[in-house]
Amino acid sequence: MGKNKSTSIKKQAWVSLIVMLLIIILVNFISTLAFFRIDFTKEKRFTLSDASKAYMQNLNDVVYVKVYLEGEFPAGFKRLHNATKETLDDLKAYAGSNLEYEFINPTAETDPKVREEIIQQLNKKGLTPINVQVRDENGQRQQIVIPGAIVTYRGREQAFQLLQSSTVANSADEVLNNSVMNLEFQLVNNIKKVTQVKRPSIAFIFGQGELDTFRTGDIIKTLRNYYDVSFVNLGATAPEDLFKFKALVIAKPTSVFKEGEKFNLDQYVMNGGRILWMIDNLNADMDSLGESQMMTTSTYNLNLDDQLFSYGARINNDLIQDVQCAPIPVITGNVGSSPQQELFPWLFFPIFISNTTHPVAKSLDGVRSEFASSIDTIDVKGITKTALLQSSKYSKILNAPVRIALQMLSIEPNPQQFIKKNLITAVALEGKFTSVFKNRLISNDPKVKFLEESKPTRMIVVSDGDIIKNYFSKRDSAIYPLGFDRFTKRNFSNSIFVQNAIDWLADDYNLISARSKEVKLRLLDTERIKKEKFRWQVFNIVVPNIIIVLIGIVLYYQRKRKYA
Repeated sequence: MGKNKSTSIKKQAWVSLIVMLLIIILVNFISTLAFFRIDFTKEKRFTLSDASKAYMQNLNDVVYVKVYLEGEFPAGFKRLHNATKETLDDLKAYAGSNLEYEFINPTAETDPKVREEIIQQLNKKGLTPINVQVRDENGQRQQIVIPGAIVTYRGREQAFQLLQSSTVANSADEVLNNSVMNLEFQLVNNIKKVTQVKRPSIAFIFGQGELDTFRTGDIIKTLRNYYDVSFVNLGATAPEDLFKFKALVIAKPTSVFKEGEKFNLDQYVMNGGRILWMIDNLNADMDSLGESQMMTTSTYNLNLDDQLFSYGARINNDLIQDVQCAPIPVITGNVGSSPQQELFPWLFFPIFISNTTHPVAKSLDGVRSEFASSIDTIDVKGITKTALLQSSKYSKILNAPVRIALQMLSIEPNPQQFIKKNLITAVALEGKFTSVFKNRLISNDPKVKFLEESKPTRMIVVSDGDIIKNYFSKRDSAIYPLGFDRFTKRNFSNSIFVQNAIDWLADDYNLISARSKEVKLRLLDTERIKKEKFRWQVFNIVVPNIIIVLIGIVLYYQRKRKYA
């Protein structure tokens, strides 16, 4: 009897084992046919956007990604390495064999001369090396890290940084966290840029005193890497000739828009066109101060107020002063025959920080402006409005006309006057817009197909045209990078903001939506760690052992009762 019972138990055990193996094999076979993932994180940090999935599934050939982030790193860079690999694995699940990647250690070469040549070659391609402190058994040492990647497709390549730079006082953890949040967008966006066969077309409008190609040279050069950039005279163009452009850029016009030119823009929007408006209402710039070191602002009278109002935004005739601002140099004296300069904060040059989750400005670093105005949003039915850039909580409004003098630099800001906060200076508008020419007779030409309401479309209104303006040296005709402050030698995020704005307006895939992903930074409380360190060490050592012993005792008595 006992022998038959023992045989039956063995038989059941073998049957259970075989069934379990068959289930495992079946599950693995099904998983090869259909990919799925359950993301239990609150922020859905491991879930790709629908736009990214669609683009990766439609790749026509092999994309090869070389990531130069391999080796022994501090914990922060290890996290960036692991997050990059996980994101590439997710993308490969949808791209299949059309995505291959490799992690490379550019400093693994033992020959110092060859290693230096490799680093210099990567630097020329746009991958900037940085020095980090690494601690090992021999103490601390300097190590070169190149947190970047190169995407290759059919002989074309695109280099980009994985680690975001910072011009404001962000901690290293915040910079790293922002870099991890943007990994999906960085990877997919650069894959798109290198794989797109026909580049979208965009156009800069001219004819109303807009910024010339010297003042917009840097952003035009950057955009030409990804778009076909044209220049269109609005007064000599029919509305239908604008329809081929994915987006239009209006960069700081200074002369009036005629009704026919406004009509062309309006019907472009009504037919689904998208516009980046970068408008200055007041005539104010540093050159106007002149030798008198004083000026009074005047309005440009662009004749655009009613049009922007009908779309849902109003640029006010005022100037913002902000304690969070960029400095300018002032001559404070002479040493011998050489003038001595010092930098003083210029309240009319606000640095705007984004507080939004909108993909154009999310986690964006500081954007430098010059003589910016505030924007009011108008309650227009069917239009969604999102603030992209805002002033700090220590701001002030000066209504036009504004008298500006360099002597203001010597006046300490009064905190009781700087009580305005989060003044909107850039806003995104989405929806179906109503024509500003509705119920107005513009043309008797029967060929003109007038639309009173637009197709679903979008636009961005910015109240400072200088955000898109780069510094141009008349002495040597040098065009400086957009966002570069030649006084502080800092790079602000003006170029990234404009690129994101164009991508959001012109990209049919809407890949920039991947920038909406948010990964919350949950840092440990260092003070609490110091106080409770010993308690948690004892807890982690003793409690698991007690649990194991208790489980062992329970299993022992269960087995004894069953087989006694």
